[in-house]
Amino acid sequence: MIVSRLFIQSALVAVIGLEPLVADAVSLLPIQSVAVGESRPAHRVDEKHSESRQAIHQLHPEQIERSILRVLEQEMAGKVRAVHAVVIDPLDPMKVPSGDMSLRILPSGVEGGLGRRVFHIQVDMNGKSWQTIDAIADVSASIDAVVPTRAIQIDSVIDAEDITTHRVKLTDLDHQLMTDVKDVIGKSAVRPLQTNNPIRLGMLKRPNAVRKGDRVSIEARHGGLSIQVTGLAKSSGEIGQTATVINVDSGKELRAKIVGPGAVRVEFSPRLFARCGLAGQPF
Repeated sequence: MIVSRLFIQSALVAVIGLEPLVADAVSLLPIQSVAVGESRPAHRVDEKHSESRQAIHQLHPEQIERSILRVLEQEMAGKVRAVHAVVIDPLDPMKVPSGDMSLRILPSGVEGGLGRRVFHIQVDMNGKSWQTIDAIADVSASIDAVVPTRAIQIDSVIDAEDITTHRVKLTDLDHQLMTDVKDVIGKSAVRPLQTNNPIRLGMLKRPNAVRKGDRVSIEARHGGLSIQVTGLAKSSGEIGQTATVINVDSGKELRAKIVGPGAVRVEFSPRLFARCGLAGQPF
């Protein structure tokens, strides 16, 4: 194959013309390598800063709140349905030494019931006492109180369908609110009870076994002898109380002890014969 001299000369000129460009491209490679090498130490510095930030230990208000809540739950066990605590001071995290941290509520900080309270907290680091801090928290509690499902009138006997329970926030641990429906069923109202209003102990009483205007059985008993007549109640009362009744046969008024629903008992004595003036009937 015969290559012309003119072609060879043209090729050499082209190669010579590209040489500066190739040299420039090659010269850039060390610069790029240095740039990459320099970025790595900067990355390691960022990692060191991150590790430094993670090494900083803090005591957060939420941790204090949980410690207080555990103590309150033990303090109020059996008295309330739920207890709540909201720390209002401190509000910002506190720096503490690195290590294992534990909190202890000192005894002087667990008295006072509900409301705003101060708690003295011992901070231990790695099993050793580090510092005592004061925390202020608002303490509240709630119970499931018995409430009427309808309006209940005075002396009305309360049935199971008349009541339910609602969660109620307390203002005082000595609340006197009824929490067990079993303690309310069968009782009667001392005063009108409004729907959904919590029922207190003083609002209830045992139901009247005898009501004014009821017909009652009047009994006189002595030893094995028992005499019964029909009477009319002139007053109301519970079992064990005394009511005024009238013997419907003799028209005589008597004071009798209520012994059961619609049943009263009078003292049996010979004087009753003479006072009532009824042959064969002592009252």
